[in-house]
Amino acid sequence: MVANMEDGNNNLNNTEGYSPEAISNFELAIEEFAESLLAIKSEDANIAVFRSLQIIMNGRKRRIGDLGNVESPDDPMKIQLMIYNKEHVQEVCDFIRESGFPAKNEEGSQFIHIRVPKPSRMQLEEIGDDIGRRTNSVCTRLTKMKTNTGLRIRAAMEKEFIDQRIANLATKRINDNLDRCTQEVRIIGLMKRKKILGSFFKTVERDDNDLLKIINKRVKLEQRRIENQNQMKIQTEALAKQQEETKEIIHEGVVAS
Repeated sequence: MVANMEDGNNNLNNTEGYSPEAISNFELAIEEFAESLLAIKSEDANIAVFRSLQIIMNGRKRRIGDLGNVESPDDPMKIQLMIYNKEHVQEVCDFIRESGFPAKNEEGSQFIHIRVPKPSRMQLEEIGDDIGRRTNSVCTRLTKMKTNTGLRIRAAMEKEFIDQRIANLATKRINDNLDRCTQEVRIIGLMKRKKILGSFFKTVERDDNDLLKIINKRVKLEQRRIENQNQMKIQTEALAKQQEETKEIIHEGVVAS
């Protein structure tokens, strides 16, 4: 998903290490961001709701998530709640039912099984907003990396470790890659937000529509690549089959003679 690093100004690698280091850090930040988003799913909204439900127990408010382990191992619409203290099972089960969710518990078991509705638009938008905050945070982090490297370049130039020409080339390369990597982060965040919100998705940022055009172009290119691969596979299999049939015909002719 991360765009390939530009090949220009490769000769800089032999004269200064500031821009290669900064660009490597940019790329690493993108990879970490993309990986962090993999764990975010729309069904997480249901689990988040149950973890945040508050029940008054022994005169004080307690979150469900503090009283037991909330999981959805098989079906996002079915939550499994394991209460740590058996004495609280029935009380918590009754509370969940009163909150409007079908819940059942087998006698003697610490598990409560709850059926939940699909995430509401508000719940999905909360996840979408969180993705937006994460996206902006990474973009800010990239800018800080660029600023810190710029200060180091300036200090190196003042101490005459590098000259003005090299400093300018390094700075330009860092700025160009900052723009590219920032756009990549925004694209990754936008794609995830679009996937989470589904039919509720709407553009928020000024450049969302421009980024969507880039995303759609990438999707079309990927579809075309897959289609070409499938076509090549079909042709290869057909050719192999034809060659096998030809061998059989030749073999039968030899045996017959």
